[in-house]
Amino acid sequence: MIGERRAVKVVVRKSGIHGDGLFAAEEIPWGTKIIEYKGERIPDDIALARIAEGADSIFELGANANIDGSSRGNEARYANHRRRNPNAFILRDKGRIWLVAGIEGIAKGEEITFDYGSTFYPR
Repeated sequence: MIGERRAVKVVVRKSGIHGDGLFAAEEIPWGTKIIEYKGERIPDDIALARIAEGADSIFELGANANIDGSSRGNEARYANHRRRNPNAFILRDKGRIWLVAGIEGIAKGEEITFDYGSTFYPR
Protein backbone atom coordinates (compact mmCIF):
# COMPACT_ATOMS: atom_id res chain seq x y z
CA MET A 1 0.00 0.00 0.00
CA ILE A 2 2.86 2.41 0.61
CA GLY A 3 3.12 4.77 -2.31
CA GLU A 4 -0.47 4.38 -3.44
CA ARG A 5 -1.33 7.37 -5.63
CA ARG A 6 -4.85 8.70 -5.94
CA ALA A 7 -6.33 12.17 -6.08
CA VAL A 8 -6.22 13.48 -2.51
CA LYS A 9 -8.15 16.59 -1.53
CA VAL A 10 -6.20 19.14 0.51
CA VAL A 11 -6.82 22.77 1.43
CA VAL A 12 -4.63 25.65 2.56
CA ARG A 13 -5.81 27.71 5.53
CA LYS A 14 -4.46 29.44 8.63
CA SER A 15 -2.37 27.18 10.83
CA GLY A 16 -2.03 27.04 14.59
CA ILE A 17 1.60 26.02 14.01
CA HIS A 18 2.83 28.74 11.64
CA GLY A 19 1.26 31.01 9.02
CA ASP A 20 -0.73 29.00 6.51
CA GLY A 21 -0.88 25.24 6.66
CA LEU A 22 -1.91 22.29 4.52
CA PHE A 23 -4.99 20.41 5.74
CA ALA A 24 -6.66 17.14 4.75
CA ALA A 25 -10.06 17.76 3.15
CA GLU A 26 -10.80 14.03 3.49
CA GLU A 27 -9.49 11.08 5.46
CA ILE A 28 -6.12 9.94 4.08
CA PRO A 29 -5.05 6.32 4.72
CA TRP A 30 -1.45 5.55 5.72
CA GLY A 31 1.02 5.14 2.88
CA THR A 32 -0.98 7.30 0.48
CA LYS A 33 0.98 9.77 -1.63
CA ILE A 34 -0.78 13.00 -0.67
CA ILE A 35 0.81 15.55 -2.96
CA GLU A 36 3.98 15.98 -4.98
CA TYR A 37 6.25 18.83 -3.84
CA LYS A 38 6.54 20.92 -7.00
CA GLY A 39 8.49 23.99 -7.93
CA GLU A 40 11.35 25.36 -9.95
CA ARG A 41 14.33 22.99 -10.15
CA ILE A 42 17.51 24.84 -9.25
CA PRO A 43 21.20 23.98 -8.64
CA ASP A 44 22.91 24.35 -5.26
CA ASP A 45 24.46 27.78 -5.93
CA ILE A 46 21.08 29.34 -6.73
CA ALA A 47 19.43 27.52 -3.80
CA LEU A 48 22.06 28.84 -1.37
CA ALA A 49 21.69 32.39 -2.71
CA ARG A 50 17.90 32.25 -2.31
CA ILE A 51 18.21 30.81 1.20
CA ALA A 52 20.59 33.66 2.11
CA GLU A 53 17.83 36.06 0.95
CA GLY A 54 15.28 34.33 3.21
CA ALA A 55 13.77 31.61 1.00
CA ASP A 56 12.20 28.87 3.12
CA SER A 57 10.54 26.57 0.57
CA ILE A 58 13.61 24.95 -0.96
CA PHE A 59 13.87 21.17 -0.81
CA GLU A 60 17.03 19.22 -1.56
CA LEU A 61 16.36 16.60 -4.21
CA GLY A 62 19.85 15.22 -4.72
CA ALA A 63 23.37 16.17 -5.82
CA ASN A 64 23.21 19.79 -7.06
CA ALA A 65 19.42 19.46 -7.47
CA ASN A 66 16.80 21.33 -5.44
CA ILE A 67 13.15 22.28 -5.75
CA ASP A 68 12.04 25.81 -4.86
CA GLY A 69 8.38 25.44 -3.86
CA SER A 70 7.83 29.20 -3.81
CA SER A 71 8.66 29.46 -7.52
CA ARG A 72 6.14 27.64 -9.74
CA GLY A 73 5.24 25.50 -6.71
CA ASN A 74 1.99 24.12 -5.36
CA GLU A 75 0.14 23.68 -2.07
CA ALA A 76 2.69 21.14 -0.78
CA ARG A 77 4.91 24.03 0.35
CA TYR A 78 2.35 24.83 3.09
CA ALA A 79 2.92 21.58 5.00
CA ASN A 80 4.35 22.72 8.34
CA HIS A 81 7.09 21.30 10.55
CA ARG A 82 6.34 19.12 13.54
CA ARG A 83 9.20 17.30 15.19
CA ARG A 84 7.04 15.24 17.56
CA ASN A 85 4.35 13.07 16.04
CA PRO A 86 4.25 14.36 12.47
CA ASN A 87 1.50 12.65 10.48
CA ALA A 88 3.36 12.51 7.16
CA PHE A 89 6.83 11.88 5.79
CA ILE A 90 8.83 12.69 2.66
CA LEU A 91 9.49 10.15 -0.08
CA ARG A 92 12.08 10.91 -2.76
CA ASP A 93 11.19 8.72 -5.72
CA LYS A 94 12.55 8.84 -9.26
CA GLY A 95 13.48 12.52 -9.19
CA ARG A 96 10.29 13.57 -7.45
CA ILE A 97 9.42 14.46 -3.86
CA TRP A 98 6.15 13.26 -2.34
CA LEU A 99 4.40 13.99 0.93
CA VAL A 100 3.10 10.61 2.18
CA ALA A 101 0.61 9.86 4.97
CA GLY A 102 2.25 8.29 8.03
CA ILE A 103 1.34 5.06 9.81
CA GLU A 104 -1.66 6.55 11.66
CA GLY A 105 -3.14 8.06 8.51
CA ILE A 106 -4.56 11.59 8.54
CA ALA A 107 -8.07 12.53 9.64
CA LYS A 108 -10.25 14.90 7.66
CA GLY A 109 -9.56 18.46 8.85
CA GLU A 110 -6.18 17.61 10.40
CA GLU A 111 -3.14 19.71 9.51
CA ILE A 112 -0.59 17.78 7.46
CA THR A 113 2.87 17.97 9.04
CA PHE A 114 6.30 16.40 8.71
CA ASP A 115 9.67 16.74 10.41
CA TYR A 116 11.81 19.15 8.36
CA GLY A 117 14.90 17.56 9.89
CA SER A 118 17.83 18.76 11.94
CA THR A 119 19.42 20.68 9.07
CA PHE A 120 16.42 23.02 8.89
CA TYR A 121 15.59 23.02 12.62
CA PRO A 122 18.66 22.02 14.69
CA ARG A 123 17.81 20.10 17.85
